[in-house]
Amino acid sequence: MTTKTNAKPTKVAKNTAEEATNKVAEGAREFVKRSAETAHERAEGIYESTKTYNSQLENTLKRAATGYTNMLGGIFDAAFANVNHTLAAVEKLAEAKTASEAMKIQADYVREHSAQNMEHIRSAYDYVRDVAAENVGSVREGYAKMWQSSDKKAA
Repeated sequence: MTTKTNAKPTKVAKNTAEEATNKVAEGAREFVKRSAETAHERAEGIYESTKTYNSQLENTLKRAATGYTNMLGGIFDAAFANVNHTLAAVEKLAEAKTASEAMKIQADYVREHSAQNMEHIRSAYDYVRDVAAENVGSVREGYAKMWQSSDKKAA
């Protein structure tokens, strides 16, 4: 009888230990599954954020390149206008009959040329300022969208 009494508690203890081990293992499996799902969702969020960022960056760089090209075109237009204005002044100077008439043509040329160049500079400044403001706003929007989509995925 002694052996039967000892065997029963040992079997009960063994079953209890097995049940506890199974519960711990099941809990660990559930924890790992939830952790993997969370990591997967966050990785998707980061991936979507980088796609958004890359798209925004591409758009910003396209606008910047367009702005740069337009600015160069403006410089060439201004240079062409300056050359034509100078050539027109040279033609007028060639037709001048007196030194005072030539001096007046020269003074008019300098005044008009200075005014045109100041207008070109003002126009270029305004254009660069507008393009820079637009691109900064675009980059801010891109970052806001990127972090916003990342936060939604991670939550």
